[in-house]
Amino acid sequence: MFRRFISATLLFLSASTCTYGQTDYPKNYFSPPLDSDLVVVGTFGEIRPDHFHTGIDLGTGEMEGWPVKASADGWISRIKVDSRGFGKALYITHPNGFVTVYGHLKSFEEPVASLVRKQQDKNEVYEVELFPKKNELKVKKGQIIALSGNTGNTSGPHLHFEIRDEVTEQPINPLLFGWNVPDNIAPVLKNLRIFPVREAGMLDKCDTAITYEILPTEGLYILNTADFIQASGSIAFGFETVDQIDGSAATLGIYTAEFYVDGQLAYQWRMDRLDFDEQRYVNAHIDYLSKVRDGYTIERCHRLPGNHFSLIYSDTNATGYSIFGDDAAHDLKFIARDFAGNASQIEFQVIAYSTLFNNPYLPRPEGSVLVSNQKGIAVHKANLDVTIPNGAVFDNFFYTDHESKNETLISSQFRIGNDQVALGLPITVAIKPNVSVADSLKSKAVVVRMDDDKRPLALASYWENDFVTARTKKFGNYGVMLDTVPPVVSKEYVPADLNTSRGLIVQYKMKDALSGIKSYRGMIDGKWHLFEYDAKNDLLIADIAHLTQNREHPVEITATDQVGNTTIWKSAFWY
Repeated sequence: MFRRFISATLLFLSASTCTYGQTDYPKNYFSPPLDSDLVVVGTFGEIRPDHFHTGIDLGTGEMEGWPVKASADGWISRIKVDSRGFGKALYITHPNGFVTVYGHLKSFEEPVASLVRKQQDKNEVYEVELFPKKNELKVKKGQIIALSGNTGNTSGPHLHFEIRDEVTEQPINPLLFGWNVPDNIAPVLKNLRIFPVREAGMLDKCDTAITYEILPTEGLYILNTADFIQASGSIAFGFETVDQIDGSAATLGIYTAEFYVDGQLAYQWRMDRLDFDEQRYVNAHIDYLSKVRDGYTIERCHRLPGNHFSLIYSDTNATGYSIFGDDAAHDLKFIARDFAGNASQIEFQVIAYSTLFNNPYLPRPEGSVLVSNQKGIAVHKANLDVTIPNGAVFDNFFYTDHESKNETLISSQFRIGNDQVALGLPITVAIKPNVSVADSLKSKAVVVRMDDDKRPLALASYWENDFVTARTKKFGNYGVMLDTVPPVVSKEYVPADLNTSRGLIVQYKMKDALSGIKSYRGMIDGKWHLFEYDAKNDLLIADIAHLTQNREHPVEITATDQVGNTTIWKSAFWY
């Protein structure tokens, strides 16, 4: 029979403990940028691909064109038009030391609209970035500054809103500024993942992680397992949680989490403030393997050795690892809370058995080399060079590579590392082609990563001696291809098309099969014409309302990819 053990050993780097810095942010200074009831469709600090979400997303009814208002008095300090990222975005600096950001806009109001168009016409480009002088473009609280849209990297129409510290440029959770967002829905707990430290911990007779489903039952959460959880040695934990909010069907991230071992707070994090320079640590905060393999977003209640994120953890000295070195039962509790304070929790036990260490560790991969956060490696082979710098990986892993044939490549294909291991810094991959490449074609050679469906993803590449070289932030399958095919342009919509009406615009598809679009230039009636580029949909869009009507208008689009292949596509439309 097991005795109740009061506490397991919790690992700290030092005996000191710190708490979150208490900051009194001004309440009621910033008003919501939309007139309608606030519908939050994305929360601050949510896990996004390779980054934390640095603002909140406000729903616009899946429509574009909602009036966007300045949240407070200030001056427009930055204007950006981008085919990716935030798309069309405005930045307003306020006299109290904060900057508000408004992203994915459809259009700007005057005088910004004319200022942007003047710069676009001058440079004959769509993408521009302007930094007006202080107080040159003053705005008042509640003044309409733009219309909401769907520009940039989006999955649907909405407004992205941020509040940043003017000095540090760190984004701050906008809900800390006193907005009233009704929320009576508690977070949902979905999965528990337990991580024995490799060769230092055991879980159910092995030193590999296991995921347990969490189920709601009679107002409580329980683990979907009939067996006791047995562990010994160095063990860590992580949980998958989601949240919802009143009036929104979106799946959201939580605000804060607490993890207790035998009644002691072992780990805590809270999404108050982020730092753009530390975004890479998102893949250390989550279990990257579960994300890429299973689609689970497991947020760790422990810090990997290479996770140096400084702002969301209540105690930067706490590692969150527990040492179960006894034969006893241990009580564990996880609490997830949203910003409104709604909470969900699960309590469970881990039974520590020291005899679990009688089982063998998972064998190391044959021919592998240990890579740690503190020490990278350089691999030099006949047709492959790989450099993994210090600090590139977040935790220890055993590096291997494997060479195989791929008829679509002009080199061997190399499986480099493990694509379920996250990288925090780029590694360098250099591959030697197995065919002779003429000097005239060397600029067309690119390192490609073959993703799961075998579609090649080209990287910015260069020659170094006889190797084609690139930097990448992912392990995986790599090789070399020649990109000699220029972009393809085709008609998507013109006003003369029957049974459709998209307004006074023309649309053309612009795609490149490998290295991607580098630049384009559109002309109508023999003159440069502004074509907006919607990169996520491969669309070029031009407003033709001011053109002369009842005549044919010749169109010429020149598209160039990243290695210099160019298409000059000509057509015409009647308007």
